Amino acid sequence: MEHRRREPAHERTQHSRVPRQHQRTKEGTGRKVAFVLGTLILIGICTAVMIAGIFMTYVKTTLAPTLKVNADDFTMNQSSIIYYHDDSVTENDGWVEFQTVHGEENRIWVDYDQMPDALWQAVVAIEDQRFFQHNGVDWKRTIGATVNMFIGMRDTFGGSTITQQVLKNMTGDDKPYVNRKVREIFRALEFEKNYTKQEILELYLNTIYLGKGCYGVQTAAEYYFGKDVSELSVAECASLIAITNNPSMYGPMYDIEITVKNDDGTTEIKTPRELNKQRQENILYKMYDPETGLNYLTKEEYETAKNEILYFTDGTTSAEDLVAQANGGIKVNSWFVDQVILDVSNDLAEQLKISVKEARLKLYNSGYRIYTTMDPDIQEIAESVYEDRSNLDVTSRSGQKLQSGITIIEPSTGNIVAMVGKVGEKTENLGWNYATGRRQVGSSVKPLTVYAPALDAGTITNASTFDNYPVRLLNGNPWPKNSPQGYTGWTTLATGVARSINTVAVQVLSKLGEANSYAFATEKLNLNLVPDDMNVAALGLGGLTNGLNTVEMTAAYATFANDGIYNEPRTYVRVTDVEGNVILENEGESHVAMKDTTAYFMNELLKGVIASGTGGSARFSGMTIAGKTGTTSENYDRYFVGYTPYYAAAVWTGYDQNERISYSGNPAITMWKKVMQQVHADLPNKGFNKPSANFVTVNVCADSGLLATDACAADVRGESRVRSVTVLAGTAPTEPCTMHVFRDYCPEGNCLASEFCPVESVVQKSFLDYTREDYGPSIAADDNAYLLSTWEAKEPCAVHTENTVTPEDPDNPNGGILDPDDPNYDPSGGFGDENMGSGENGGSGGTETPPEADPSDPSGGFGDASGEWWNTLWNN
Repeated sequence: MEHRRREPAHERTQHSRVPRQHQRTKEGTGRKVAFVLGTLILIGICTAVMIAGIFMTYVKTTLAPTLKVNADDFTMNQSSIIYYHDDSVTENDGWVEFQTVHGEENRIWVDYDQMPDALWQAVVAIEDQRFFQHNGVDWKRTIGATVNMFIGMRDTFGGSTITQQVLKNMTGDDKPYVNRKVREIFRALEFEKNYTKQEILELYLNTIYLGKGCYGVQTAAEYYFGKDVSELSVAECASLIAITNNPSMYGPMYDIEITVKNDDGTTEIKTPRELNKQRQENILYKMYDPETGLNYLTKEEYETAKNEILYFTDGTTSAEDLVAQANGGIKVNSWFVDQVILDVSNDLAEQLKISVKEARLKLYNSGYRIYTTMDPDIQEIAESVYEDRSNLDVTSRSGQKLQSGITIIEPSTGNIVAMVGKVGEKTENLGWNYATGRRQVGSSVKPLTVYAPALDAGTITNASTFDNYPVRLLNGNPWPKNSPQGYTGWTTLATGVARSINTVAVQVLSKLGEANSYAFATEKLNLNLVPDDMNVAALGLGGLTNGLNTVEMTAAYATFANDGIYNEPRTYVRVTDVEGNVILENEGESHVAMKDTTAYFMNELLKGVIASGTGGSARFSGMTIAGKTGTTSENYDRYFVGYTPYYAAAVWTGYDQNERISYSGNPAITMWKKVMQQVHADLPNKGFNKPSANFVTVNVCADSGLLATDACAADVRGESRVRSVTVLAGTAPTEPCTMHVFRDYCPEGNCLASEFCPVESVVQKSFLDYTREDYGPSIAADDNAYLLSTWEAKEPCAVHTENTVTPEDPDNPNGGILDPDDPNYDPSGGFGDENMGSGENGGSGGTETPPEADPSDPSGGFGDASGEWWNTLWNN
């Protein structure tokens, strides 16, 4: 019998506890898992609540203000009216109606009850089959579109309902962003609370684009089928709606070929008309298909419409012509009206916090009264010049036509009185405008970024001079270069401005400082520069990052003519509704941009550009003119800004794609003069204002800019270098010129006098005592020829090469010249009669004629043929 060993009590206890420990471990693990899961769920719930809270805050603060869209702004169909002011008219406070405005979209509005049912039925069948069941958003399609966005099962899977598409068409809010889609969903839900399904369909059918410039079904019906929309058949309705998906692919009037991929992977070439027919049949089938549940067509109606032959127009009457006929004959707005539409739309959008497209729709349809700054006479002059291509008939090597844009402003008000944006006939509304497009302005920016701020800061005065010589070498080449090339040396401020000398502008800017220049241009003159423009090349020479437009340039230059006061340019003064309530007030911002004395000095300098500088061809008789030219690298852009006491105008010329301009003269001046000479034809001449400041006139040296000395007047060039300038009291130079120094000069040898040059041949002339940086023999200033160092390096006088003075006669130290103070002086010359030369009977001073000599007397009249008389006289 086997006996078991008895275990100690503590061992038995330990073994007996093992199962319970495993049980507790399992229970602890379960609790931990539950805790973790619970924590994660709680975190998820909290996160969801936080996200929901953030989203709702976003909806309330960001979305809510933009959700409401008023369809009345689109459907009122009350054209707005443009007015201009005529001082000679007493009625309506001088405001005269100019024209009504119509949208840039070729749309003829048509009411729902004038449309055949087949039109809206075709839309519902192909675009939104649950349109009458949802409340603005088809959640099934929206979720499907969202999933498809991530997995990409179908290339064309849209979730937008008809309501959402209407809102997109009305607001122009169609960017492919998530927040836009969210905004669109909430807008659609809000929109359907306020509008019926019928009203939404009417909006849709009047706003969709149907190709070839046709907006809305009425314009499209007339363009494609030559009939009113109410007369369209079912087949024609389906054909029109087929276009909406992709007008360039399904538009039956497009003459192109399209490669189409079939379901079996093969491809074939089809025309848009063939594709339109294919899609039309698809729409007709959906209108009939029992599975859709729409039941818009019976089988017989479907077959009849499918087999109907479509007859399209020849397309010779454009959508623009159709709309013009419907709207009273106005087809294309003027350039000025285009700009008014843009300005009012932008200001409306900002004030009402809506999109620009929504604002434009309000403008077109709300019956606004828009009071503009246009002068119709000046606008007509500008348009007549610009419509005539012969005024600028220049073609580039690549075949481009030279283009131009002009803006004219009244300096005292900032009112834009005229604008033209292109050369040639205007053929479209709101097309590209060269007057408002940013282009390079070249040296015409210098008065705004260099000279005006430097004068205003006291950095320079009218007396200032600068060395027209390279400032430094850049990549081994002299910089900056001038146009035309070359360096003249010491130059006055007036000459530097008149001749647009780059080295002068760079030196002035260096003294002023780039930051000060940039601040003046952007803060005082409202030029739209960017921080990258804060450099010498941009501010001093005009190589701007983005360029400027003619509106900015004209307004800035108008400040000079307006005594230094800047007026913000504007095209309209106010907008009211049909009842006279003010919608927009455009008083225009005005501020002092510079001292009136600065404006005066700038006027004087810029008049010099016209009188004797690069802008001479802008002159016309009977008017005070000031201005500045501009040319860019490679001659891509030519610019001119000119102004009178009445009007300022900036003109840009160039090609659409940069190309060198080949033109005799400045084409910008050509266009400026052709317009402005007519504008000023009946205006009396007058000058710019001169402030009542304490001006003083001082004589200064044209080279050093310091007070003139006698040496400045005796310059070796043969002309005085003394000039009179007008400056403000207290700003005149106080030191005399030290640049001119006197030296002995020999005119006969054209050199500095040497020890051999006779005293009577030597004169005092002055030379420039100045040393320049030597950049090599190929780089020299014109006035190097008058530097003292240049003359000192010349060979000695070639005319007077040795001492030519007659040696002194010891017996006659006076060199044979009789001295009246000598006690031995005999005025008779040894004849013993001091009156001999002037007495009554003696010398050549007598009045009697001497007797003729006796030819038989060999003594010649002295009575001594042998000459003894001479010996007797000499010996005595």
